[in-house]
Amino acid sequence: MNQIVRLLSTTEFAARPAAPYTDTQLASCELLLDGKPTGLIATGAVLEAALEWQGCRLAFLTDDIPFEDMLRIYMFDASMTLVDSAELGAIYSTGTFAELRLQPPNALTFRFFGGTVWRMTLLAEKEFAPPLLSDPSGVSRKFKLFRRFRIEGKPIPEGVCTS
Repeated sequence: MNQIVRLLSTTEFAARPAAPYTDTQLASCELLLDGKPTGLIATGAVLEAALEWQGCRLAFLTDDIPFEDMLRIYMFDASMTLVDSAELGAIYSTGTFAELRLQPPNALTFRFFGGTVWRMTLLAEKEFAPPLLSDPSGVSRKFKLFRRFRIEGKPIPEGVCTS
């Protein structure tokens, strides 16, 4: 089992459209492993990156909605059961997933919105995380008491000049 975070190729992990964006629903896609459908449907339109770490797979999906794009991060265990997820973004904010950098053995950084380099640390065991207190501004999760990855960053509000 690979202990170091690594980028997966599109032949190892991919996504294909399942339902388009409409006025009432976000786009969704079906996840594929080794070119085969998994039956798992995830919210998001574009697979920005897929990673593997300690038998887990991570998918980074964006909605492809200009001026209000969200980044959705999903973490699956070896049997493709969802073990953690988070969303990054804010209403009326522009997000572009860029500058993904792996930091072995268990971390990575990327840019998305708010002029921020976001750092993500992958956790071998679940960690207690009080809802509403554990994540920075711009990061949201479903109500859970534990997490399998940490996200750190300090987004700069849109329209604020930093120079």
